[in-house]
Amino acid sequence: MNKEKICEKALAELKSGEPSALSVLYDTMARQLFSLAYTITGNYCDAEDALQNTMIDILNSCRGYSGGKATAWLFAVTRNNALDVMRKRKREAEVSLEEVNDSELKSENSELSIVETLDMLNVLDEDEKQIVVMRLYSKMPYSEISDIMGIKVFAAQKKYQRAIGKLKKYNPQ
Repeated sequence: MNKEKICEKALAELKSGEPSALSVLYDTMARQLFSLAYTITGNYCDAEDALQNTMIDILNSCRGYSGGKATAWLFAVTRNNALDVMRKRKREAEVSLEEVNDSELKSENSELSIVETLDMLNVLDEDEKQIVVMRLYSKMPYSEISDIMGIKVFAAQKKYQRAIGKLKKYNPQ
């Protein structure tokens, strides 16, 4: 069963009062949702907060899910929570930088570490980062990205193309 079907089934179970279906959603989508939140917030702890808030929102508002693409709805909830976390951090004017050991973040299947990848993504604006993560990492079609971002499909395609162009020109010293 693909992720979309799993998420649709889990949301239906949540709507019918089965709270354990939330763990199915978490197990299925947490990594991708966290990646989007991290792309937006740029901070591991903030991304965790956004993911946690997303899970709470899903549990509390799953009755508001009216069908359609379940994964797109989950990404939209995550995006909104990540943006809320960013607004909260700006209001609090807290700056917390945590040193991360690059070797600990090295992925077994990746030539670039997470830190190097995030550094590369920093050449993109916020919308471009989000579109690249949704398109490449989550394999999301432009139509879903456009719904989540609140832009036209053509605009999502153009922003993605421009972002890929910037990434191709990226040259770390």
